[in-house]
Amino acid sequence: MTSTIQTPDGPTDLHICKDGDGYDDGWVRVYESSFPGGQRQSVAQIRGLLKAGTMELDETRDHDERVLCMTLTEVFSRSAPKFLLACYTATQPDLRSLGIGSMHRRRLVDLLQGEYPDCLGFFSEIESTREVGLEPQVLETRKRRLAFFLRLGVHRLPVDYRFPSYEPGAAPMQGELLWVPFGAPTLDTPTLLEVLRRIYIEGYGLAPTDPFIEQALERASRPA
Repeated sequence: MTSTIQTPDGPTDLHICKDGDGYDDGWVRVYESSFPGGQRQSVAQIRGLLKAGTMELDETRDHDERVLCMTLTEVFSRSAPKFLLACYTATQPDLRSLGIGSMHRRRLVDLLQGEYPDCLGFFSEIESTREVGLEPQVLETRKRRLAFFLRLGVHRLPVDYRFPSYEPGAAPMQGELLWVPFGAPTLDTPTLLEVLRRIYIEGYGLAPTDPFIEQALERASRPA
């Protein structure tokens, strides 16, 4: 799919959501400039997941094949419940607010729903807008990110969600879990808790007996 947008340097033709193999470094530049260290998996680890087929990379490129926007999606399809998790979506920092991210995500949802029709849907993690004590600028950034997803029709799940940091010894971060359903528009609590369990074990690599999982599921079983 192609589209044309107006940038500060003039009109640019976009190729929206092209499959990426991860070996080109264009996506790395966008990825590393958009997420702090505690939220990033290593590039080597991501490339291993892409090679194994448990993660997908979709890139939106311009006419010079530069990556302007990217999404890394983890595929949880080996057992039920089957679902997808957008681990990372980011637009090149100096090109944000031009509509590239919206076009990218809308196209991505269509592509993934066609490719994985038996999945529950497409989940996303964001930093919490409900966290107490945030600096006003940080809170405003988080609110803008949430608003971006809500404009795309993404559902905000009513759970107290936490996700581990990739920095050793760092405290878990308060987050919010979002969802685009591919079928039924609601999730029952047991299914949601199993989704969370698989994210923590298969996605973050926590041991099944890690006490963080029990604590996180107990919080998630209560309304946020």
